[in-house]
Amino acid sequence: MSPLSIRSRLGRLLGRLFPNGWKQDVHLLKQEIQALRRELYSLEASQKNSLKQEAEILRNDLQGGGERELSLLKQEIDILRNEIQENIAAIHRLEILTLAERIDLLRQFQKALPPTLPGKTRQSFKPLGYSFGIITNGARTPKLKRLVYSIRAQNIPNEKSEVLIAGNVAGIEGFEGVKVLPMSAAAAEGRLGAMRNALAKEARFNKFVCLDDDFLLHPGWADAIEEVKGDFDIATSIILNPDLSRYCDWVNLIENYTFLRSYSESFNTCQYMTGGYGIYKDYIFLEHAWKDDLGFYQGEDVCFSRRLFTAGYQLKFIPKAMVMHDDERYRQKGYGVIRSTPDEIFTDLKPLTMKMEKLCPRTLT
Repeated sequence: MSPLSIRSRLGRLLGRLFPNGWKQDVHLLKQEIQALRRELYSLEASQKNSLKQEAEILRNDLQGGGERELSLLKQEIDILRNEIQENIAAIHRLEILTLAERIDLLRQFQKALPPTLPGKTRQSFKPLGYSFGIITNGARTPKLKRLVYSIRAQNIPNEKSEVLIAGNVAGIEGFEGVKVLPMSAAAAEGRLGAMRNALAKEARFNKFVCLDDDFLLHPGWADAIEEVKGDFDIATSIILNPDLSRYCDWVNLIENYTFLRSYSESFNTCQYMTGGYGIYKDYIFLEHAWKDDLGFYQGEDVCFSRRLFTAGYQLKFIPKAMVMHDDERYRQKGYGVIRSTPDEIFTDLKPLTMKMEKLCPRTLT
């Protein structure tokens, strides 16, 4: 059979199968296939997008849940930490309130708290008595008056005591028998050491009591000092906050951080004396002084303490000679002391919020 006849027979067969023309039907099939392919691609893309969206939602849910869980855990940790620190502060407060009974009981056993042991290293050369040296910036006159009143209430004979005030003394009235040293520039620049040095130089008696103008003496302060057996170079005592928690009284300075110590611990050279309160013997100032060029928060008290203790002077703790830091912003938190200060200016539209600032680290220049 010739090729021509085979082709004709195939043509007739296709004609019967595709009466409208096989080429046109093939074209229609191709169009349908293209449409199906487009629909398939669209479906696949839609499914991929849906899967991506579901995965993203799941991821966000997991991440959001993790962040929420982490935030809640952090809050719980902070709450527990605060509770522990508050418990520590409560223990120290109880120690203060029961201190008199503890001291009396120890005395019955002929014992004493270890921190009272360090004695003096040299002899005084000035008359025995108290020179109360107060520094002020002139902005807390009512507190300054309360401090002077608490000094007068000690009933120390006039021939054995004096009160000196240095700093911005303009406008100070009603302080009979008080000697003032005008140093307004030093007060404005925060050169606390310069004012203390001037007061120590003017002091007539052998015990120089260094005070900021926002401190108060306990009514039995002078009696407690006089009851001390032996003598001392430098002395401190319990310093209370207005809520009867501890201020920076018997403290260590480790890597420029302050740490409240137990009152039963004995003196060591890692300690420091806060500049706000302390009792110094006259002979100390023959060779040592505060750095008078240091300003606000530049650690003049830390520097002075380190130099004194390195030189071999001893710090004595007289627990019953209590004083108070007369500032409601301060309170004890665990083994540290914190201060609350306004975070923003109060207005009718904005509530007053508080920001907690730790007193440490202490700077050392």
